[in-house]
Amino acid sequence: MGTRTKETETKRTVTWPQWIGGIGVSLLLMQIGLLAGWSSPYIERLLTGQSFMLITVKEASLIVSFLNLGRLFGAIIGVVFVNIFGSRKSILICTVPMSFCWIFTIIADRIFWLYLGRLCGGISMGISYSCFSLYLGEIADSNIRGALVTVGMAGVSCGTLFIFLMACYLSFRISAIVNLLFNIILTILFIWLPDTPHHLVKKNQHEKAKQSILWYHRDSNVDLELSNLTNFYNEFNESTFVALKQFKIPQIRNAMLVTIALFFYTQMCGLNTILFYMETIIKSAQVDFIEPSFIVIIVTIFGIMASLISMTLIDTFGRKILMCCSCLMVIIALSSLGTHFQLLDMNVDPKMIQWLPIVCIILFEMAAFVGLLPVPSAVVGEIFPPNIKCVAASISTISLCGDVKRGNVGMELGQFHILQGNISTTCSLTVLNVTWPRVLWYRGNWTLPYLAQVIADGPFYQGE
Repeated sequence: MGTRTKETETKRTVTWPQWIGGIGVSLLLMQIGLLAGWSSPYIERLLTGQSFMLITVKEASLIVSFLNLGRLFGAIIGVVFVNIFGSRKSILICTVPMSFCWIFTIIADRIFWLYLGRLCGGISMGISYSCFSLYLGEIADSNIRGALVTVGMAGVSCGTLFIFLMACYLSFRISAIVNLLFNIILTILFIWLPDTPHHLVKKNQHEKAKQSILWYHRDSNVDLELSNLTNFYNEFNESTFVALKQFKIPQIRNAMLVTIALFFYTQMCGLNTILFYMETIIKSAQVDFIEPSFIVIIVTIFGIMASLISMTLIDTFGRKILMCCSCLMVIIALSSLGTHFQLLDMNVDPKMIQWLPIVCIILFEMAAFVGLLPVPSAVVGEIFPPNIKCVAASISTISLCGDVKRGNVGMELGQFHILQGNISTTCSLTVLNVTWPRVLWYRGNWTLPYLAQVIADGPFYQGE
């Protein structure tokens, strides 16, 4: 929810400072992509003894679980940091645990350091998702806000691509050093960028707010912008606990429920299972005419292309149409991929259907980066009053952690097949009692109520 008039925004031609902020967010989310994609190639090396230590499937599962546990703590911490320090400083703060994540990975000589590193990385991830959409919502004009969020989300796929490429040639220590250098660049950029006008007005630092408005909105009427922003914050000048009472208002309460559902369904439809463990899934699908690690790189490139396409589509066709298309693509991709594994269980020759899992995973990747990832982040920065935005963003981020255990099911199942050398793709784990078709169809079924909710609810349009 902004405070600037549409007449003022349409006259603006100088938006490059806002794009610099968007590129900064892209670097932040590239760290998230590096962190998330790290597990696919490097955990497999650790499991198969191709690295400095050999770990068990249980230990691999704990490495993944510590990441998600850290996300939960980070989401809770994020709401405090955004309220006290603002979105820009919160982004700067979250680079600290990310630095420790890569430092612990560099010095790791036993499994404890990997656990601690992933926990720090998860904390950084949770804080990031609590503040980056707020930062973009506070600095961007509404006509480019969706594009900036999409540019930021492209950083996730770029980070994933970089870590897959590095895994082909670099040890996990050397790749962690490279990742740490990227994080240092991110830190320097956000030290240089100014705080957002919203945060400075909230802290009654009006002179600094003027400078911030002049930096981010160079062709604006600074005094008018500051006056509008000050009047707006005076109307909602209340503490966080008092602001929570606004969730009793039906419109705000409904917006919160819709936003929670958006982030929750985004996880439940299988992002962790597919995006984090593509190589494992491809190997379990018995695809051998192309090296699985090379297929993962190809799929990630399609994700980057989808992010660039979404930058145009998100403001042209609106959030709702984009989300409907993404949900349909996910349903088709997961249902078809589950059918592939079912056909293998029926002893269909895998060489005849090797193309199917590749197409399905490419379709899923494109669906994720066209709508599933950028749209919820764009929505949360638009539909709440500024005094409760940070609380709403953090609650939404906590809902991202609703898939902590289920996100590990695919990895445990697939790694079990690889380690046992078992050709059967439905070799059940007694404890989990799951198979690949069941996991994938289960994920696809979660997308059906997601699609119904997108069709029924309306806060997906620009500026609404």
